[in-house]
Formats: sequence, structure tokens, C-alpha cells
Amino acid sequence: MSVQTPPGWAPGSAAMTPAPRPRWGVQASLIQPSQPAFWLYVTLLGLGGYLFVREQAMMASLATAWLLSWLLVLAYAAPVAAIVYRLDLFEREPKLVLAAALIWGGVIATSLAAQANDAWLSVLGKVASPDLAGQWGASIVGPAVEETLKLAGVVTLFLIVPGEFDGLMDGFVYGAMVGLGFTVVEDVSYFITAAAAAPGLVDQSGPVVDTFLIRVVGGGLYGHVLFTGLTGLGFAYVATRRALPLQARLRRGGLCIAAGVAAHAIWNSPWMDSVLATTGGADPSTAQWVLYGAVKGLPFLILLGLLVRLATRSEEETFRQIVAGEPDPWVITDSEIWSLRSLLSRRAARLDAGRAHGPVGPRLVGALQAAQIEYAMIRSRTDFLGDPELESQRSKIRWLRSELVRQSPPAPAAVPAPAWMPTHFVPGGGIGAWAAPDPSARPIAVLPEHMPLIVIARAGEWARVAAQNGWTGWVDCRLLVERR
Repeated sequence: MSVQTPPGWAPGSAAMTPAPRPRWGVQASLIQPSQPAFWLYVTLLGLGGYLFVREQAMMASLATAWLLSWLLVLAYAAPVAAIVYRLDLFEREPKLVLAAALIWGGVIATSLAAQANDAWLSVLGKVASPDLAGQWGASIVGPAVEETLKLAGVVTLFLIVPGEFDGLMDGFVYGAMVGLGFTVVEDVSYFITAAAAAPGLVDQSGPVVDTFLIRVVGGGLYGHVLFTGLTGLGFAYVATRRALPLQARLRRGGLCIAAGVAAHAIWNSPWMDSVLATTGGADPSTAQWVLYGAVKGLPFLILLGLLVRLATRSEEETFRQIVAGEPDPWVITDSEIWSLRSLLSRRAARLDAGRAHGPVGPRLVGALQAAQIEYAMIRSRTDFLGDPELESQRSKIRWLRSELVRQSPPAPAAVPAPAWMPTHFVPGGGIGAWAAPDPSARPIAVLPEHMPLIVIARAGEWARVAAQNGWTGWVDCRLLVERR
């Protein structure tokens, strides 16, 4: 964790102009009256909201089942929403826009899908046959209608706040939130339908709990969060990879969207029902439902996991681009950037801090990680490394580091080290120092004249030197003055 500040470096003294950077640090507002898509959202929310309230009022006649249904789905949805939100490791989305995604899925998409599904099932029954519509209608009509309506929500949010879509991860997050909203409201509808199908039951909670175990516990990983997470990723590929030809973006993004629709179609299809009936009989167990769901949905879940990993690596590279060129190595190190790349590596860094710095170590490292992310957000808004807001954030990071050092347990007594004896001095006028023996890179410091140094390694005409405070770097060894 220790990082030494190079001698001669002064905060704010660098006057270089970095290359243009992604503007992560500016979050857009959902309220955009000048955008036609905003008014489209408001209009559809009014229509969907009316249908939603009317349907919930009818369901509320079974008060016990209705209240229990909402309690169960919210207990499921809250941690899922938190996980999706936290998977966006570097540039998290505005909470109001995320709420709009949830509302689109839960209020607009579900209400419109209920009307459209019935209409298209009727058409399918007339064009093909009632038997086909009855057996395969959920697999043919449901995915086409519902994924179109949910993806329309992601596209609408993109049209309202296009600046919030700057990577694949954004498409996944908004798609998953739309899908989560949809599955919450749809599950409540299924739970109430199960309770209404057993009118003789005094206790309405039994059918609700059973349906919850099947739909959420047994198949919760393979629902609308998965389907629309895939389609949202596909749309984000088309919308954000502008350096690629449009044809390539449409082809690759289209494949991802098709995978989301296919996952939904396979999940709804009856092609494995006979297998489940054979192994589970008329009343399959929850374990059999989980195995059934794994066979149907696991390949698409694995695909989504790989794509999310790809999206995270892409954001990590963008983060590296944003923080590149920071002249103070006290702000963030390469190993710290690596530790920010996943929730697990961040937690591992905090646990390591607990072992090294005591009980407050994890809290301080967590605060340091958050401060470094915020530093990148500020850095993305400015092209001037001496910006006062950047300086303030650097100071916060340095303070957190000093607190970590202060909390370190005292080192055990050791044999006194021999006196520090320099082998060379910096010549008059000073010399530049590099992080590696590479003259094409930018120097990391200018060492002042007559500064004492120890040469600890040589590589051709380069020497790795150490200062008395522990700082090390590479210099041109031909310029050093040997101690006599």
C-alpha cells in the first residue's frame, strides 16, 4: 500500500493536456422536456399506470394473497436490484433513470404486454390453429411481444439521456432493471392467479408460496433480468461502439438481442415438459424444477455472465485511460486499479487491509476505493490536471492513506540498519527520472541538483537509483556524479 512521492514533484505543477477522455463525471437528469422521448415516456406511463392500478385493484380483492405476493417479490427484487447496481463498478447510473427503467418494466411493459399478448394469441390461433396457439403460443408470442416492449424501454431511456449510454455495461444495467420491474409485476399476477384457482382454500398463502418457490426459487436466475439484460447489452453494442462499421455493430448487437429473445422463447417452450412430467410426475418437487430450469436457462446465463465480464473489462480500460498521466503516484497505483476490477477483488483488498491495519483498515480502504472512483469522475470532467476540484480529491486520497499508515501496528524491534550512505549525487541543474528505462515515456520527476542517491541496479546506460526517503526511479547513469 505504501507509495512514495517522487522528490521535486509539486501538486498542480504539471501543465500537460491529456487526450480527450470519456465524460463519466457528468450525470444527466431524466427530466428532459426538450426531448420528444421524454413525453413519450410520460404518455405511456399515464396509460400503463391506469391499466396497472386497475389490475392491482382487482387482485387486491384477495387481500392476504396480494399482500403476501408483493412482500415476497420485493424481498427478491431488492437484493437483485442492488447486485445489478453494484455490478456497474466504475460509472454507476443516475438513480432516477434506473427507477424509470424499473417503472417501464413493471408498469408500462407489463400493462401493454397483457393487451398485446391476448391479441396476438388470438391471431395465431386463427392463422395457424388453436392447438398450436395453446401449446406454443407462450413461446412464440410472449418473447416477441414482451422483449420488444422491454427493449423499447431501454431505447426510450437512451433517447432521453443518450450521454448515460457510453458502454456495454450501461445497456446491461438498464435492460436488467427493466426486466426486474417486469418480472416483479408478472410474478404477482401469477401468484394471485394460483390463489384464485383454489377458491375453497381458507389460507390463500399456500398457493402463493408454492408458486414463489417454482418461479423465483426454482427459476429466478433465468427470468426477465436475464432476457432483457442480454437484449440491453445488444442494443448498447449498436449504440456505443461507434468506431466500428454500422453493419458490424448491427450484426453483433443483433445476435445478442436474438439471444435474449431465444432465451425467453426456450424458457417458455413446452419442449421439455414431457421430461419434467416423466421425472416429476404430476407434482414435480422444487429440486426438479431447479434442475429443469438449469437445463433450459443455464447456457444463456453463462453467456450473459461472459458478456458482463467483457463489459466490465471494457470499463476498466476506460478507467485506466481516464486516470493515465496522473503525476502523483500517491493517488492511485496500478495494483489498486487491478483491485477495483471486480466486487471480489475490492473485498479482498479490504480484507487485506484489515489484516495489515486492524479493524478500521477495511473501512479506510473502502473509503479510499470510493475516493479513487470519484477522482476518476472528476478527472473525466476536466482536461487540466491542476483543477482545484482534482487537487481537493487528491488531498482526500492522501489523507486516507496517511490514516492507514497511522493505524498500522508498530513494527517489531529490529537490529538497527547501517547508516544510509549515498553512492552518487545528482549533477548541477538536476536530471529527469523515469518509472522504467524508456526515454520515450514521460519523466515522473525532476531530481534536484546535488541530491544524494544510491545506485541499486544498472541496465546499459540506465541506473535504478534510490533516494533516502525510499523513492526509486531510473536515470541516465552517465550524468550521475560518483561519490568520492
